[in-house]
Amino acid sequence: MLLIFTISALIILSGTFYKKLENHYITDPLIALIFGVILGPNLFNLISLENSKSMDILKTATEFTMAVALMATALRIPSNYFRKHFKTQSMVIVFGILGMFLCSSLLLFWLLPLSLPESCLIGAIITPTDPVVASTMVSGENAKRFLPARIRNTISFESGVNDGLVYPLILLVFALIFPAQNLQNWILKEFLFATVLCGFGAFVLGKLFGKLMHKAHGKGWMSNKAVLPFSLALAFLLLSGFNAVDMNGIFSVFIGGFAFSSEISQNETIQEERVQESMDRVFTIPVFFIFGLLLPWKDWIDLGIWTSVSIILVIILFRRIPSFLLFLRLTPQFKSKFKDQLLIGWFGPIGVAALYYAIVTLEKTKDDTAWIITSLVVMASTLIHGLSSLAFSKWYAKLVNKSNK
Repeated sequence: MLLIFTISALIILSGTFYKKLENHYITDPLIALIFGVILGPNLFNLISLENSKSMDILKTATEFTMAVALMATALRIPSNYFRKHFKTQSMVIVFGILGMFLCSSLLLFWLLPLSLPESCLIGAIITPTDPVVASTMVSGENAKRFLPARIRNTISFESGVNDGLVYPLILLVFALIFPAQNLQNWILKEFLFATVLCGFGAFVLGKLFGKLMHKAHGKGWMSNKAVLPFSLALAFLLLSGFNAVDMNGIFSVFIGGFAFSSEISQNETIQEERVQESMDRVFTIPVFFIFGLLLPWKDWIDLGIWTSVSIILVIILFRRIPSFLLFLRLTPQFKSKFKDQLLIGWFGPIGVAALYYAIVTLEKTKDDTAWIITSLVVMASTLIHGLSSLAFSKWYAKLVNKSNK
């Protein structure tokens, strides 16, 4: 009960001082993480989850948090955005995932005594851009004030799509590492069935539920107060339903949410602030608080202080920026906008999706190496990207204003 009490208190305090915290570079994930560390077993030891079920608790929390964040992200993006900027967004998804995967894998192979397949597995785990931490930069009044819509929507769309698309990549690495895994089975089951067919199914369901809500709202069967629970229930329905038939539930939430959003009118669309302040906070704070309780400090020390610092620095600086600077110059939206390229390249936080995939890997391999490295990088990314989001947004706006004068 102490865990529930503490999380509830954090949600209340965060909501009470939301504007002040936002203007002082402090995000919900960062607050929750810090309190988890302070109250956890490594400092005051007031709350402890160190038992056989702790990872199961965190895994469940990450799944629900991703579902909520992905639905909120899908509803935030204009419904015609992908169609209007197909080439740019396709390049961001494809080359972004491949670039982050390859850079992360090679950097880890260079830094750590791991085999190339092991490095590739961890590299795939830390590839997805986290929509939870990303929302601190691309949503809210400050984001609208300092960043143009093209940056906000591109980061949102990328973080929504690649969370789910990374899963078949991780399973592909598994298929290459373990002889028992079959590459043909991966193509047929994990890629074509669990991802491609899942995407089509989620899109159709999203469209159907969007038409249903639009009709119900138009006939007066549904009040405005019911819109928020409807979208939240849809997120959980897609996640649990597609997971139940061994499909990619995470991918289904964003695709279904994006299709759902395209069928509802502007008046029915859930406003960004309402989504972020009511849906996200209730789920974001618990998952990062629990993560703070479970940080493997001893394992990080065993890695070596300088090794841990080196991992953080090279992953944060070189996992994303070099590849994004290379291919964004070829995209119609950003080919002549170096400041846009640099900002998008910098802000690719690693968070909840990486934690989820690290726990899945731990369950499959019984080896905690992926969890140790991933948790280190997620902790650092939450701190660095959380603190830098508003500062870099202001810096970007200042540079653009200066160049326009």
